[in-house]
This record gives sequence, structure tokens and C-alpha cells, in this order.
Amino acid sequence: MGSPAMIALEARGEGFIASVPLAQLDRLGERPEECLQIACNAYRRAVEAMRDVQADIEQLKSKRTPIPARKMWELGDAVVNLCSELEEGSMELDSLNDHLVRDLGINAKRMGTIVTFRRHLTDKDLIPETLGWSQCEKQARKVAEELKAARDSAC
Repeated sequence: MGSPAMIALEARGEGFIASVPLAQLDRLGERPEECLQIACNAYRRAVEAMRDVQADIEQLKSKRTPIPARKMWELGDAVVNLCSELEEGSMELDSLNDHLVRDLGINAKRMGTIVTFRRHLTDKDLIPETLGWSQCEKQARKVAEELKAARDSAC
């Protein structure tokens, strides 16, 4: 299989519309319209899931409650799952962070940190419920690796 088609998504009403460079259209197989619709649906579901998590985070902030690292992991998990789903269809979202900044209003650097945390820690259950995001944010990768190592040494 060749390299994935680089798609772009644009908000339209309640959903999104996908586009792909003409030169990459053949990478989507015999039914490119279906592939692009799959991408739109996957992205919409991911954005909706992330907006739900953002709402939870905002509610915690309004109560001056520390943000649990698990909540931020959930944001990253939605991104990782989206990328996997697109990859299955031989697609990749061009400038993923730019899309998420536009559609969610999350700072690009922060989103990168969140996704790094999730990519290095695939099991949410390894995150103690008491661990706050403020304890992870500056060294997300290191914290994720330490949590994995703690599990591995306990086995």
C-alpha cells in the first residue's frame, strides 16, 4: 500500500466536508466519495467527543477543581483513535493540529503535549485518579513512561 492521501476538512453547518488533492485521488481507491465521507464522519465523532471532554474540563475549572490527567488523556485518545481510523482508509489529515486548533480552540502546543502523553501511555487505567494534569503537562512523555514502568515493575 502506498502513502496515505492527505485530506483537509472544512466545517460546514453541523458537519465537515473533506477534500483531497487531485493528484492523490487515486490513493482513495475506487470509491473516493465514500472514503471522504468516512473521514468526515470520523472527524465529526472525534470533535464531538473532544468537545464533551472540554465541557467536563470547563466545569471542573469553574469549580476550581484540578484537571485530572485522565481527562487530558481522553482528549489525546480521541486524536489517536481518529488517526487510526483515517489510516485504515489510507488517509491522513493534513495539518491535524491546525484543524483541532480551529475546531476546538485548543492551543497547538498544548494539544501536542496531550497527544504525546496519550501516545506514550496507551492504558488510561495506569493513570492514578488523583494525578492532576498540572503534574504531567511540563513532562508529559516522562510521566507517561514512568507510569508504564511502574506497572511493568509491579508485574
